Amino acid sequence: MDLLHRYIGKTIDGYELDPNRLLALHFGDDRFVIPLDDESRVGPEAAHYLGPDGVPGGMWIW
Repeated sequence: MDLLHRYIGKTIDGYELDPNRLLALHFGDDRFVIPLDDESRVGPEAAHYLGPDGVPGGMWIW
């Protein structure tokens, strides 16, 4: 969780998504990777994204 806090307020420059393997968020020279495979999960969700200003129509769940 401490590592994740480094990215609060930063702009995502790009991303990679392999639905069965990983979601990688690019922040300039940094890359934050979230594994999406079943063996890496500790529950039904690995990650979720809620669009700007919490708009539910922009929600994605992996």
